[in-house]
Amino acid sequence: MEEEFFFFDEEENVKTDAGERWNILVIDDDMDVHVMTTLSLKNIKIHGRGLNILHAYSGIEAIASLKQSMDIDLILLDMVMETKHAGLDVARWLRVDAGQQETPIVILRTGQPGLLTREDILTNSHFNGMIEKTSVTHHNLINLLNRMLPNQNEQP
Repeated sequence: MEEEFFFFDEEENVKTDAGERWNILVIDDDMDVHVMTTLSLKNIKIHGRGLNILHAYSGIEAIASLKQSMDIDLILLDMVMETKHAGLDVARWLRVDAGQQETPIVILRTGQPGLLTREDILTNSHFNGMIEKTSVTHHNLINLLNRMLPNQNEQP
């Protein structure tokens, strides 16, 4: 089975705080996705830093959480939750409405893109990358995080 990862150019304003742990926000309405993500990433370090897995179970809950704290490094975002475009609404709010200088990396993790085609997603500036849920394995998830989170220990 061929891995299906889609990566976009990294944004210049992505957080690169040298804190002890990466804050990863999982936004999905499927409890099993949260459980499997948490189990898969337990005791994992990315670029020498541990992971703090945070959870939101709807687009509305995600925006409310992000309004309280923008201390998130990467978001794993489902597209179809309470609506077919809930994930897009979260990404749009984050990139446009929140008015934040530094925004987290947003990875669309979806089984169905809702109202968007794959081409729409690949050209949408609200997302930094995409992985299809059918491609998410322990190994692929760790590889994704290694590729997307900045490696501050790497020499130029």
